[in-house]
Amino acid sequence: MNEMKYYRDLVAQRERIEAFRRAIHAVVKPGDKVLDVGSALGTFAFFAADAGASVVWAVDVDPVIHVAKAIGRLNGYEDRIEFIRGWLPDVEIPGKADVIIFEDFPPQMLGGREFRLLRAVHERYAVSGVRAVPQAGVLCAAPVSSETLHAQLAPFGAAETAFDIDWSPSREYAVNTPLNVGIDPAALLAPGERVGTVRLDRPPQLESVSGSATWSSERDADVHGLAYWFDLDLGGEQRLSNAPGAEPGSWGHLFLPIDPPLEVRAGSEIRAKVGATARGDGAPGWLTWEVEAGEERRTGHAFRSAPASLADVTEGSPDSVPLLDRRGELELKVLALTDGIRSIRDIAGEVVAERGSLTQAEAERLVARVLRHKIGVGYGLAAAAERGGP
Repeated sequence: MNEMKYYRDLVAQRERIEAFRRAIHAVVKPGDKVLDVGSALGTFAFFAADAGASVVWAVDVDPVIHVAKAIGRLNGYEDRIEFIRGWLPDVEIPGKADVIIFEDFPPQMLGGREFRLLRAVHERYAVSGVRAVPQAGVLCAAPVSSETLHAQLAPFGAAETAFDIDWSPSREYAVNTPLNVGIDPAALLAPGERVGTVRLDRPPQLESVSGSATWSSERDADVHGLAYWFDLDLGGEQRLSNAPGAEPGSWGHLFLPIDPPLEVRAGSEIRAKVGATARGDGAPGWLTWEVEAGEERRTGHAFRSAPASLADVTEGSPDSVPLLDRRGELELKVLALTDGIRSIRDIAGEVVAERGSLTQAEAERLVARVLRHKIGVGYGLAAAAERGGP
């Protein structure tokens, strides 16, 4: 992927950017300290500074933050914005934020990564009563009738036979797979309904991503699944929709399939639940969903989309005994040798001495990959080594 094109394309999404600019100017007060999480090119950090923030901490783990810093310097923001490369909560900032800005969401808005990140932000970086942009995300769902989407999950049809081979053992995995695809708004059998609300101005809760809804079908049709998305509450009367048919921004939406489809008549009731299983630390895990119409009920569970042996399942158990594979042993060696004295070339040379199967150049690329996002000074050299040149 051309990363810079990706970030520039995000800035070109005028409806989204203008909505955030209005919200930031409404929320940030003169003298506020602001934390912009996942700042990318610094767009929202610049808006916060314009709104009167005394300091903005613009944090991003990716090297794009260096470009943001150059843009900030060119446009006269260097006295109000501190650009920080790092992964929260590994970085230190000299204070706590009155306002947090965050919008790096997956299609379901709150997954395990976002849950842990937002929890760390509230525990370590935010004042009590912190304000947030956006203020909340409203999780929405609607029943979908789409033969096109269903065919993506069941390309062989009901028979599951093609090329004289029976593919049926793979069907359960496929039909429990949430799809991040564009959904035609004409495929919705009813308007979207709220199934959860995620507040960003307080620590995240697992319960916020679970809920139910009921619809009356607008026509005779087969229900093939649910459309699942979130709208952003930007405060006041501002709401930025990510629904099918709206400008999706960078988030997209999900199709949660059911199989076999449910037949419904115009005016008949459709009921659904959407949620997530709990991980060991309370963060959201596998997506779950169920749809009912009349006496018929269908369920979906993203765990059933992941082929796994007993060994795969128990691998993450706290009672299992981990063993490093060959790659893990090499990575451990690299980390052990990273002492602030040895250069990448020195570390690679010791790896080659121990593992003669690697060339010096291969070892230097390995060291760069292992240390990526873990070092500060000298990162440019690490990136160059990973690319295989200066």
